[in-house]
Amino acid sequence: MKIALVPNNINNLDSYTKIGVKTFILGLAGFCINYPSISIKNIKRMANTFQNIEIFISINKTIFNHELPILEKQMIELNEIGIKGVLFYDLGVVSLYNKHNFSYSLVWHQTHMVTNYNTCNYYYDKGVEYGVLASEITKDEMIEINKKTPMKLFAFLIGYPIMAHSKRKLLTNYYNSLNQEYNGDIKIIEEHNNSYMIKETEDGTCIFENNILNGACYILELDSSKIEYGIINGFNMDESLLLKVVTLTQKIIDEKDSKTIEELKQLIGNNTGFFNKKTIFKVKKDEK
Repeated sequence: MKIALVPNNINNLDSYTKIGVKTFILGLAGFCINYPSISIKNIKRMANTFQNIEIFISINKTIFNHELPILEKQMIELNEIGIKGVLFYDLGVVSLYNKHNFSYSLVWHQTHMVTNYNTCNYYYDKGVEYGVLASEITKDEMIEINKKTPMKLFAFLIGYPIMAHSKRKLLTNYYNSLNQEYNGDIKIIEEHNNSYMIKETEDGTCIFENNILNGACYILELDSSKIEYGIINGFNMDESLLLKVVTLTQKIIDEKDSKTIEELKQLIGNNTGFFNKKTIFKVKKDEK
């Protein structure tokens, strides 16, 4: 398993490459949500500066018709740069990809929807090489999917889980209703003994669980099952903390050291999310 890092500071990738990170996930400016945003110009500069890294670019927002010509041009430029792959949400990205037969790979990344091997196989047959597994499924389900699909998979290991995203500017609207102005900060809300972060950008509002997901104790099983990448998302982490997290995670993968797993627990807590928690919801058949 390789670490795929979503950095918290795109201007300091040298710090991460020095500790062995070779795969980065970044967002295309104007066409991403919840990823550090980077322009085509800076992607090109990054590729020239760090020639031995893999760059995945996220295009994970809903695309409007008037945006398609701009996106098409930028996808062509990404192909010329030689990135590793593009993460997509909107199927318009797949259509443009097939139109031009780009050399980089497609990565199915519809957040909460990558949950079964049948759909993975469907997209793989359509030319999609990679998929980012939903963080709402268990470790056992991830392993089963990986066994039953030729698609190469990413698993979300460490970071603040995304709960929901809305196109609406919820914080702006809320403060307007109070005759106040939203200042752009991340807001924290408490409900039913749980804490959530709310972040608003020009593309809408995202709600995160305010408790870092720590999948460290499942890394070795996921690694041995040949999951291709483990994602560490540095959103809202102090850079020194993120560097420690990445270093310890790489040590777990390389040295198979259970003591390091305990170190990570001490550092970021032991929120294991859905890794070992099966859903209680079932689809009913033919019932009114």
